[in-house]
Amino acid sequence: VLGTDELNAYLNKYGIELDPQLAFIVGRHSRKPWTKFINAENQHLALPEAIDFLDKLLRYDHVERLTAKEAMAHPYFYPIRNAESSRIRT
Repeated sequence: VLGTDELNAYLNKYGIELDPQLAFIVGRHSRKPWTKFINAENQHLALPEAIDFLDKLLRYDHVERLTAKEAMAHPYFYPIRNAESSRIRT
């Protein structure tokens, strides 16, 4: 899904050497766009906020990946926060 180019960039950035056997097993793969996984059965779930949230969570580099606090503040959760705020006010 994330592709091996990004994996190799991550490994190089942090000076990590991948075991040659594992590198052989992993092979080379291009990154797949998230939209490739959307079909008629799941398109109702594939909101732009959901795709953005997924993209920001699934990163090789831990520095680029959302923290738990950042993830909970993501716009994907706005409807839940807004509903909860409304419920508390009533």
